[in-house]
Amino acid sequence: MDGVGQLIALLHLREIAHGIADGIIWLVSLATGSEFANHVAELIDLDMLTRGTVYTLVMVGGLFAIIFPLEVLTRSSRVAYAGRTFRQDVLYALFYMGGFYQVLFWSALANVLNDKLAFLKVEVLAALPGPAHWAIYWISVDLMTYWWHRWLHTWGPLWDIHSVHHSQPEMNFMTAYRAHPLEQLMQNLVMVVPLLVMGVPTFRWLPLILVRSMLEALQHSALDWDYGRGYSIFVSPRFHALHHSSDPKHYNRNFSKILSVWDFLFGTAVREPRRPERLGVDGMPVPRTIGAQLLAPFRLMGRRHRNFMEVSGA
Repeated sequence: MDGVGQLIALLHLREIAHGIADGIIWLVSLATGSEFANHVAELIDLDMLTRGTVYTLVMVGGLFAIIFPLEVLTRSSRVAYAGRTFRQDVLYALFYMGGFYQVLFWSALANVLNDKLAFLKVEVLAALPGPAHWAIYWISVDLMTYWWHRWLHTWGPLWDIHSVHHSQPEMNFMTAYRAHPLEQLMQNLVMVVPLLVMGVPTFRWLPLILVRSMLEALQHSALDWDYGRGYSIFVSPRFHALHHSSDPKHYNRNFSKILSVWDFLFGTAVREPRRPERLGVDGMPVPRTIGAQLLAPFRLMGRRHRNFMEVSGA
């Protein structure tokens, strides 16, 4: 059993999740009857959703236990934790990591793609050992993510969608999960091709996901670390904070996800001696509710279209 599996067993997380699922079914059955309640539970894969929710809450608690003391020790700002937007970021994390996104959006599409893109399943890395799998996959996907991120900032309709992430003026370690479902769906589509071609076994994804989650949590925290000489290799909290800066001189800079080397290689890197004072996008206030945040890109697209029609004289 791997380390993550041992932790899950030690904390009895599966048993806790199963107990919660049974409780939900019992409550629903009081109003609808047991047969209907069990049918709905099977239809939405309630066991998977409760497991995902429990695991995500444990992950959030673990990241908080690591990052918050570091922010205290370094006297970093912790004002974000008292605000509504932090609670919303946790809800975004629960939606994406807890399985709700999987059930509502990705599962059906993934099943279709599995058949349509089967011809790409050449698995060129199948014979390589685990460390080689991880290194090649991480480097190649990180490079693809860099260019995808640049596109999100340079093509108007994509920026309208990506702006949900940048609307957060008080970043915290959970802000990494603040993203519109359309952006997440498109990013999954971008990433599915290299996974099929390279053939990275699913059991090797988990360590990558855990490490990436930790690094992205640090990047979005209030820590003012730049990693010293490692600034030009790995994305640090200061590096990514500059990407979220509201100062126009920092716009369209520091696109890298994990390896900052791509920004230095392609001329989009910026470095400052300290974190920016203000984050977010001027003139783009955070919609108060999650529902309004999810509708915001469509309003921006509508405004963009109206402006285009006015300029073109149509």
